[in-house]
Amino acid sequence: MPLSRRTFLIAGCAFGCGMPDVQQLPNTIDGGNASGVQQGSLRAVSGFPVAIGRDQNGVYALSLICTHEGCDMSRDGSVSASLIDCACHGSLFDGQGNVLRGPASSPLDHFVVTADVSGELTIHTDQTTPSSTRLPA
Repeated sequence: MPLSRRTFLIAGCAFGCGMPDVQQLPNTIDGGNASGVQQGSLRAVSGFPVAIGRDQNGVYALSLICTHEGCDMSRDGSVSASLIDCACHGSLFDGQGNVLRGPASSPLDHFVVTADVSGELTIHTDQTTPSSTRLPA
């Protein structure tokens, strides 16, 4: 059965990349307050395979599910503003989600980010966006 873009699966690699641990990601995730996302940063959102960051153009969010075999890089890897590392099979992505080294061959999805009047951020995992899209800082 084909999966829609709205269905986002998490494949866990807690003991290597054997049988995936599948759960559905919620449509929205709390990204914290915009004031807590520092310029030049990228960090995993606690409890989810999603990262939020800020560059010179604003705030952005991206998936931390490796496009090779679905490993959750928030658990099995590392995340920094310059490098996202998948510990399952060695794929590397830059801080924008572009593939630097395979076996992954596709970039990471970016998600729409919105803010309310008090600066609270919401990551909309049911809405992908071009990697250049930013919420103005």
